Amino acid sequence: MKIRHLRIFKVVCEEESITKAAEKLFMTQPAVSNAISELEDHLKVCLFDRISRRIYLNETGKLFLKKVITLLELYEDLEKNVKELEENATIRIGSSITIANFILPKSIVEFETMYKNTPTKVIVGNAGKIEEMLEHNEIDLALIEGVIYNEELIKIPFSSYPLVMICSPKHKFAQQGPIDINQVIQERLLLREKGSAIRDVFDSALLLHNISVNPNWTSTNSQALIQAVKQNLGISVLPKILVAEEIASGQLVEIKVKDFELVNMNHIVFHKDKFQTTSFKALVEIIKNK
Repeated sequence: MKIRHLRIFKVVCEEESITKAAEKLFMTQPAVSNAISELEDHLKVCLFDRISRRIYLNETGKLFLKKVITLLELYEDLEKNVKELEENATIRIGSSITIANFILPKSIVEFETMYKNTPTKVIVGNAGKIEEMLEHNEIDLALIEGVIYNEELIKIPFSSYPLVMICSPKHKFAQQGPIDINQVIQERLLLREKGSAIRDVFDSALLLHNISVNPNWTSTNSQALIQAVKQNLGISVLPKILVAEEIASGQLVEIKVKDFELVNMNHIVFHKDKFQTTSFKALVEIIKNK
C-alpha cells in the first residue's frame, strides 16, 4: 500500500465513479480500477460494493476513508513544511575551550541573526572529548584545535593562534633572554590535561626534541593555571590570546625559548557522511570567515 493508492481511493470516493476519478486524475480507467484492486488485496477487505456495474462505498470503506483523509492531510502538511522542519532542527556544536572563549560566541550571534528559527546547542570541552562526541554522533559540528587523526572526519582549517610559555615577574626566567627548552623542563610545569589541544601541541613539540615531561600541576581550567603562575608556582603554556592582557600589564612574562615555536591550528570538523542542511552550511561559512 502506497500513498498513491490512498490518493486514488480518496478521489474515487469523492467522484463515486471509477470513470470520473480516472478523468480527474488524468489516468486510464483500468489503471484506477487496478489501483483499487491492489489496495483491497493488500488490506484483505472490500471497500466498495459493486452492484449493477456501479461502485458504492461500503461501511468498511467509509471508516477507512475517514482515516485516509486524516493521513493524507498529515502527509501533505509534512510535504509542504519539510523545509520548515529542517530550519527548526537544532544544530549541536562541540567546541574546545579556547575557540569557545574567543571565536564561537560572535559566530553564533551572526548565525542566529541570519537563521532565527534554527536553535543551536553548544557543548564545551577539551579537544579529545569533543572529537569523541563527534565520532558517536552526539554532536553535528566540532570546532577543535590541534591535530585530528580520524580519517572519517572532514577537517577545515580556519584560523590559528600562538601558544606562549609564561612565568611570574618574580621568576628567574623573567629577566633572561632566550631560554633553552632543556632549561625550561627543569622547572615546575603547570600544564593543561592530556587530551586538550594545548597540551597535545606542547607534547608534540617536546617529542621533536626527544623530551617528555611529568607536570607538577595538571588542570582542565586555564584560569587556575594563570593564577598559579602569578603566584610564581611554576611555568605554564597557554594561548597568547588568553594571557595577552596580563602580559601587557606586567602581571605575567612571556618566556622566549630558543627554536621552540608553538602554534595551534583551529579546525571546523564534521563526519564525512553527515547530511549538511542549508543552515549547517551557513554556520560553517560564518566560522570560516572569522
